[in-house]
Amino acid sequence: MDDEIKKCESCGMPMIKASEFGGRRVGNRYCAHCTYPSGELMARHLVFDNMVKYYMKMKRLDRAESEKYVNEYMARMPAWQ
Repeated sequence: MDDEIKKCESCGMPMIKASEFGGRRVGNRYCAHCTYPSGELMARHLVFDNMVKYYMKMKRLDRAESEKYVNEYMARMPAWQ
C-alpha cells in the first residue's frame, strides 16, 4: 500500500480523499481547486488568481505581496515549469 500523501503538482495541496483530486480521480496529479470538474488542469492565470485570493484571505497579505509570493511559489511547482 502506498502511504505517501500525494500533493497537487500545481499548488502543492495535499490530496487524500477522492474529492480532493481533480475530477475526483485518485491519481490525478492536480487537485480539485486547480482543475475543471473534468479533472483537466485550469490555465495558469486562473490558478494564479485563485491562489492570490487564498493568500490574501488566509495569510492576510495585500494583493501585491500575495501576487509576488504566488509567482515565486508557482515557479517551483512541476505543472508550471
